[in-house]
Amino acid sequence: MKLKNKLLSGFKNNIIFILLIIGAILNDILLRMMTVGGISYWKPIVTTIPMIIFTSIIALFLSYKRRNYLYIALSVFFGLLNGMNYVYYKHYSSFLSFSLLKQLTQVKEVGDSVIKTLDFKVLLFAIPTIVLVIVIRKLKRKNFFEKAENNRSRLEFVVPLVIGTTILFFVFNTLSGTDKSRIMKQWNRPYLVEQLGIYSYTTADFVKNIASSSVPEIKTEEATVLLEDLVENNIDKQNKNEYTDIFKGKDVYVIHYESAEKFAMELEFEDGPVTPFLNKMASEGLYFDNFYPQHSVGTSSDSEFTFNTSLLPINNGTVFMTHADRNYVSLQKLLKNKGYYTMSMHGNNGDFWNRNVMHKTLGYDKFFAKDDYVIDEEVGLGLSDKSFFDQSIQKIKQVKQEQQKPIMSTLITLSNHYPFDDVEKYPEFNVGHLEGTDIGNYLKSYHYADVALQSFIEGMDREGLLDNAVVVLYGDHHAKISTDDYRKTFNYNQDTGEYYTKEDPEYTAMNGTFKKQLKRTPFIVWSKDKQFNETINTPMGMVDALPTISNMLGIFNPYQLGNDIMSVKENNVVFPDGSWLNKKHFYSASSSKLYSFESDEVIENPKLIATNEMIDKKIDLSNNIIQNDLIRFFNGLLANQKVLTPEKRSMMYMEPIS
Repeated sequence: MKLKNKLLSGFKNNIIFILLIIGAILNDILLRMMTVGGISYWKPIVTTIPMIIFTSIIALFLSYKRRNYLYIALSVFFGLLNGMNYVYYKHYSSFLSFSLLKQLTQVKEVGDSVIKTLDFKVLLFAIPTIVLVIVIRKLKRKNFFEKAENNRSRLEFVVPLVIGTTILFFVFNTLSGTDKSRIMKQWNRPYLVEQLGIYSYTTADFVKNIASSSVPEIKTEEATVLLEDLVENNIDKQNKNEYTDIFKGKDVYVIHYESAEKFAMELEFEDGPVTPFLNKMASEGLYFDNFYPQHSVGTSSDSEFTFNTSLLPINNGTVFMTHADRNYVSLQKLLKNKGYYTMSMHGNNGDFWNRNVMHKTLGYDKFFAKDDYVIDEEVGLGLSDKSFFDQSIQKIKQVKQEQQKPIMSTLITLSNHYPFDDVEKYPEFNVGHLEGTDIGNYLKSYHYADVALQSFIEGMDREGLLDNAVVVLYGDHHAKISTDDYRKTFNYNQDTGEYYTKEDPEYTAMNGTFKKQLKRTPFIVWSKDKQFNETINTPMGMVDALPTISNMLGIFNPYQLGNDIMSVKENNVVFPDGSWLNKKHFYSASSSKLYSFESDEVIENPKLIATNEMIDKKIDLSNNIIQNDLIRFFNGLLANQKVLTPEKRSMMYMEPIS
């Protein structure tokens, strides 16, 4: 009885501590409700308790007056943590990581885009703090804390410490091997938040980033085997097909097409198709209509990296920001090795996404950035695509005349960027029932980008710059469109002017497989002579782009992780979070379920475990190549003739060892 009274007294005296824990739990539930779902799942609720206990247990060594200030400060911190993650999730569909601190410099560049994601819901995370302050004030008036101070025990930290440790031990023992692996690798942040809560995820992320501040070196023997196997496999599977060398020696113009989604190419309104010119290019060239970007949190920069190297982006940071000092074999370097002059062009600041550094790493000879352009018209985040293209044509013409050699140029567009709110600057284009919606504004913005693209292609043609050239266009990532806006787009009855309900047979459900397919972007290879026009629907990812066009250009990247899509019948598209898909199936790493594209039903597949292991190995290999600078390491072995046969060494691209 005496022990029971002591425990009850301890709980009563630490009512503010208990309220802090309850408030943190409620904020975690609210965050998951507004992002990943799974609000009724017990594990994140239970796991929150030890996380908050361990974070705030130091308060129990302070006087009640001081500990209340600490409780308020911690409550504010927990509210900010949840609120910031809510805003970040709306923008990137992921959660914050300490590895992203280097990307804070990007915030000023996309300030309008970030601000647009703010809404009143973020204020809900302040409610627990407000309640806490009110309760503290009321109890203070009743001299509650003075009485509690007189009755406090020096060992009052023991009970919460035991409770927290017991719960943590219990939860840890319920984790599967897959769960533990995901906590360590953190490829899939939404999954971790859904399963363990925001506080456990944040703690694990902090520990991982501290532990990985210096990347553990991979053993020399292991690295040698990994790279030699990759290189030999790529050399052995080289196949000639009808597209081999078709663009060899031609000028190459790569258009990094901002936020271009495939579904919009298929929409038509009273004023016509959203993207009539892009559709024309698709019908006249090689159009890969089942193409998926494979970016992580680096969005545009990740897509740029993967397109040029055929490596996956790292899943705990951004290659452009954190690994720009590594050695990569890229499209630019391979073409320079064939006598090309390479350059990149972008109307934004050169330091955005660290491009002024990373573009040198990729092998560009010249980077034309914002300071090289006249900012005479702004649409969206900066220089309009129309003005950017017009000015770029003249720069390309000048470089072509000066260099007297084949050139490769990447043009990175900007106008069609979230939040798509420069509506008055877009050309007139009626989007019907979507007028005034976010997705309607996106379609207007996309239509403007299409008009600018047409102006560029026609302008290049007038200057004679397309006579011996190939244009490669890819959509860098999906636009940030809400599920509700997609629902409005695909469930409108043109005849009645009303929306289909879930009971209607024509209703299109916004399920997992359909939403995944909505993230496809265009990938087009086009030339003026229209020698090849074909639609290829084999599933492919950004990592497959370089192998595919390399075969057409007569170059070869021995470190590529992708496939030449023209030489394969089946292909797995791997995403940095461990998800993957092929023609029939989509595996969601967040739910650990395999879905059928045909039925959208969860299916069983005896080969699933083996496939997941293969996918994980590919992601690990890509991460190892980047983080441990394995290409530079392998170059050293090649220089000393320690790997491969002489015949295979002759097929390798090598840079001077530095």
